[in-house]
Amino acid sequence: MTTLAADMTAGTSDVYDAIKAIEKQRLLFPAFDEAYRRIIRTHKMALAGNRPRHLMILGPSGAGKSSVLEEYVRYFPVIEETEFRRIPVLRVEIKSSPTVRSVAEDILKTMGIPMAYRGTVNEKTDRVISSLQKLKVELLMLDEVQHLLGSSKRSFGSNNETEWLKTLLNQIEIPVVLAGLPYAQALLSTNEQLRRRLDGVCNLTPFSVEDEDTAADFAGVISWFDSEVHDGQPIGLHEGDMLYRLFYATNGLIGYLSKLLIGAMEIRLEHGQRRIEPWMLEQSFSQNLWAEGVGALNPFHKKFVRRQLNKTNELFAPTAFSAMAASST
Repeated sequence: MTTLAADMTAGTSDVYDAIKAIEKQRLLFPAFDEAYRRIIRTHKMALAGNRPRHLMILGPSGAGKSSVLEEYVRYFPVIEETEFRRIPVLRVEIKSSPTVRSVAEDILKTMGIPMAYRGTVNEKTDRVISSLQKLKVELLMLDEVQHLLGSSKRSFGSNNETEWLKTLLNQIEIPVVLAGLPYAQALLSTNEQLRRRLDGVCNLTPFSVEDEDTAADFAGVISWFDSEVHDGQPIGLHEGDMLYRLFYATNGLIGYLSKLLIGAMEIRLEHGQRRIEPWMLEQSFSQNLWAEGVGALNPFHKKFVRRQLNKTNELFAPTAFSAMAASST
């Protein structure tokens, strides 16, 4: 057996089984629970015969938007019968730099419609509408909808893709959940139909340490992870200044916190240690979150100065798209 093969098989099964077990769990923190309940309400209202209303879920990358959608879809699996097939809840991810043709194709592919690439845009749109009806889709989820807004000042806002979305919403009689980054709210300024039938905007905001109450909420989330990554025996991972170091490392975002702590857990297990140490968090941060986060730019390094990493070219720096959205409102 080669050295590489030996490394692949020696003692890794337990490590990765433990990691997989944590990754499969969902931490139902308050904002997640609120978004989940809002989806339930939107879905049930339509099933009760009310005119379909739409919901928008917004939040920065890592806030848990996609996890909410994935968790909801999990409870409504595809129903395969001998003579028919049903998809109660359909989730489609809008890819970067989409076109009307590519969005329609992706919806068709997600439904399992053969030869989704064939036909004109109008023919694809007709197939999307008829397939949603045939497969008895009750709720449509479109994730990463900020991609529909365009990538430049010239295309940002009203464009072929947002106009197509408007047409689709006019013709399908089912509720739609639109999830995306905060600037996706600019869709509302280009789509009166969406604004009129919107059942509100649900914001998944990052955790904070600004005051005792918000810091306590963040500490509670860390405590949950602490117990999970230490086999049910938490070590007080949020105590001392570690709460603030974890905040600056993740900007209060659940997705980043999960990557950081599970990465540190992997390092702990690989080294046969009983508890996560600061050097493991330092290593996990640069390996899993930000490669340039070393030395004074690493929240777990002794030279780190307590501050958010939101300057130009840093991990949580504002994006050009955020500025574009702000200037469009």
